[in-house]
Amino acid sequence: MAEINIASCVAFARPEAMQAVIHRILDGGLAEVPRSEASGRMVVLIERASSREVIDAIDAIRAIDGVLALHLAYQHAEMDEDVQENP
Repeated sequence: MAEINIASCVAFARPEAMQAVIHRILDGGLAEVPRSEASGRMVVLIERASSREVIDAIDAIRAIDGVLALHLAYQHAEMDEDVQENP
């Protein structure tokens, strides 16, 4: 059985670097960015097979030029067969 780890984070970037940061996150396959604000604040969703991979993604996002901070807001793990999407 495989595990799935989901983490929600709040990230802060320099406003002038915001679009470049979002593109690096998305193009690098690091996370989804379902919400962002011109002020530089964004919601980042990470889904990985292990908690170690979640932390690696968080570290990679923090290392992006223009990112000021990234804070973990929520983390959840469960077996992937228990996760079902609504049709």
